Amino acid sequence: MARITSNKPTSDQHPSDQHPSDPQASEPQTSDPQLDILASLNSKSADYAVKVTDRLLQIAMENRASDLHFDSTANGMLIRMRAQGILSELAVVTSDKSSQIVARVKSLSGLLSYRSDVPQEGRMPLAFGRADARVCTLPTLHGERLVVRFSIAPSRQWDLTDLGLTQELYSQICKSIESASGVVLVCGPAGSGKTTTAYAMMHRLAQASESTRRCLVSLEDPIEQAIDGVAQSQIQPTVGYTWTTGLKAMLRQDPEVMLIGEIRDAETARVVFQAASTGQLVISTMHARSVGDAVARLIDMEVPKHQILSAMSLLIALRLVRSNEGMNRDRILLVEKLPAIETELREAILSESSAMRIQDTAVQQGMQTLKEQAAVLLQSGAMDEPTFRRHFDLNREEP
Repeated sequence: MARITSNKPTSDQHPSDQHPSDPQASEPQTSDPQLDILASLNSKSADYAVKVTDRLLQIAMENRASDLHFDSTANGMLIRMRAQGILSELAVVTSDKSSQIVARVKSLSGLLSYRSDVPQEGRMPLAFGRADARVCTLPTLHGERLVVRFSIAPSRQWDLTDLGLTQELYSQICKSIESASGVVLVCGPAGSGKTTTAYAMMHRLAQASESTRRCLVSLEDPIEQAIDGVAQSQIQPTVGYTWTTGLKAMLRQDPEVMLIGEIRDAETARVVFQAASTGQLVISTMHARSVGDAVARLIDMEVPKHQILSAMSLLIALRLVRSNEGMNRDRILLVEKLPAIETELREAILSESSAMRIQDTAVQQGMQTLKEQAAVLLQSGAMDEPTFRRHFDLNREEP
């Protein structure tokens, strides 16, 4: 018989605090009505997997989760969701029912249910005020691992004034995106606000007066929000429409500003900087923990160093952290900005220095790091210590 344990997500509960093998996890441990519904479902019913899957999706979306994780383990399936940056356990399903839930998610996403030996990617249409979700599978030792990543429906278009930026940083961003050419690169880990910030930049450009409006195009995967005034295109790797082919096609469309959803590989990085060097403004995102890490990654991707020096108009790294202030525990956007590339910083890049050295050089030129900004919040009481440690592990060197 299947066993489901429903665990109410809390801000101080770490995902490793409970495990499928934990004997205390054999009974429901929450009085939260929306999660207790999972434990009350009849595992013998024919539509059990359908009801469990649908309810988990609903719970995740009602909590505005960014991700839903299905982890196959030796003892069953551990199901967790990430909401406001916190990964919390929702339920544990025993092995005899977990395969049915995996099959249900794959069916909703248009994936091949009979293939569990290769990674797959698909999309799941959703209700509950969300546009759709990306679903990725990965073969693991004990079975498939699934991650559902939710996209927010186009109910609100963010503006730069909505992000809580300082006046100085707001002015610097506006100046950079109003430039005729260059690369504006927004970095950070998953859930740090990269896409929201890039969209806010494009939205501002799209709202420009008729006399200053430019030709705006984007290449994305997926298109998370429709922006009036931007020609948005979504890649389709299954039919050969990749980042590389899309970028080359975009350059033939006479764009003035391009939004590239993410720099994921060396070829995309090189095309982005080549485009910026020949007259386009390119806004893009990258997974990197700091500005030093981002520059080092570009060097590793063999972007010509002279193009990094000449074409980089703005490089910022973001982190969204939970605030202790307010009933809703809103999140605060921290922003780390690479200083003007001059003297020592220029030499560090030309010598292909490590991320740590580039970061240290930027600090010497007056940059306040994300960790330093978070430490100020911690000292003032606006952030608690578990949140600080979650983002800035004291036992890990931050570049």
